[in-house]
Amino acid sequence: MPDPGVTRADERRRKWIALAALALALWIAHDFLTSLLWALVLAVALWPLLRGMRADSHGNTPVWAALGITAATGLVLMLPLAAAAFEAAQESGLAMAWLQQAQASGIPQPQWLAGIPLIGGRLTGLWQQYLATSSGTGRLIAQLDANTVLAWTKNVALQLAQGSLLLFVTLVALFTLLHRGAAIGARGMELVARSVGRDGDAFAERMVDAIRVTVVGTVFVALAEGALIGVGYAVAGVPKPVLFALMTAAFAMLPFGAWFVFSIAAAVLLVEGSTVAAALVFIYGAAVMLIGDNIVQPALIGRRAQLPFLLALIGIFGGIGSMGLVGLFVGPVIMTALLIAIREWLD
Repeated sequence: MPDPGVTRADERRRKWIALAALALALWIAHDFLTSLLWALVLAVALWPLLRGMRADSHGNTPVWAALGITAATGLVLMLPLAAAAFEAAQESGLAMAWLQQAQASGIPQPQWLAGIPLIGGRLTGLWQQYLATSSGTGRLIAQLDANTVLAWTKNVALQLAQGSLLLFVTLVALFTLLHRGAAIGARGMELVARSVGRDGDAFAERMVDAIRVTVVGTVFVALAEGALIGVGYAVAGVPKPVLFALMTAAFAMLPFGAWFVFSIAAAVLLVEGSTVAAALVFIYGAAVMLIGDNIVQPALIGRRAQLPFLLALIGIFGGIGSMGLVGLFVGPVIMTALLIAIREWLD
C-alpha cells in the first residue's frame, strides 16, 4: 500500500535517488559483476540440494549446509587446476633435464617433419638451422634472459592473484545466496512481480528453471564429452588417459577449452612418433565436440527450457561472445525471457 502522505514528487525523487545509488553501486562493483553473476547462477542450480532443510526463525538455511555446499563447489572448481599444477610440478624436473640436453646437443628432428606436403623441405631446413645443433638451440635459449622470465613470472602471479580474488568473491556471494536464499528469493519475486505485473511469479519461475536447466545440461554434456574423448585417449595410447579425460571434461565447459586439451594429447602422440594416432585423436575429439556443443547441448537445453533450437543455439553462443563464459548460462535465460514476453504480447 502506498503511503498517503507521500506525494508523486516525493515518489519520483525517491526513484531518482534509488537509480543514482544503483548506478554508483554498479560503477563501484563493475569488476566483480561477473563473479556475482557466477554466484547467482551456481546458487540457482544448487538450491534444490537445500530443499527440505529446516530453516531458522529468520527463514535462513543452516550455516553448515550452505558452507558445506560452498566449500564443495570451490573444490570442484579448483580440482582441474590443482591436478594440472600437480602434474606440471612432477614433470618440471624432466622438462629441465630435456632443456639442458637440448642446449648441449640440440633437438633431434622428428622423422615425420620432412614428409609434410609442400612445406616439409622448408621446415626441415629451419629445424636444422635453429634446433638441430647446440649452437642453434643455445641462441634461442639465450634469448630467454632473466628480465623476460621475471616479467613473465610477474604477469602470471598477477593473473593468479586476480583470479583468486574473483573466486573468493564468487564463493562468498554463493554462501550468502545459499544461506539467505529464501529471503533474497522472496524479495526478488516481489520485485519481478511489480515489474512484470500479471503472472510475475510464473515469469520468475521460468527464468530460474532456464538457469537450472542450462547449468545441468552444460555439465552433463561436458562430462559426456570428456568420457567419450577419454575412451579415444585410451585406445590411441595417450599417456595418462584418465588425467586427460578429466581435464577434457572440466575444460569442455570453457569456450574451446576441450579443443586445447585434446590438441595437446594429439601433440604428445605426434612427438612420440604416432602420427596416425595423433591425427585420429584430433579428428575424433573435434567430431565429439562439434556434435556435443552444436547439436546435443542446444537441443537438450532448448527442450527442457521450452526454447526453439535456433533460439537456444543463439542464446548459448551469443551469450559467450558478449559476456564470456557466464554468458553460456545467461544467454538462454535472456532468450527465454524474450520468448515469454513475445507470447504474452501475442496473447
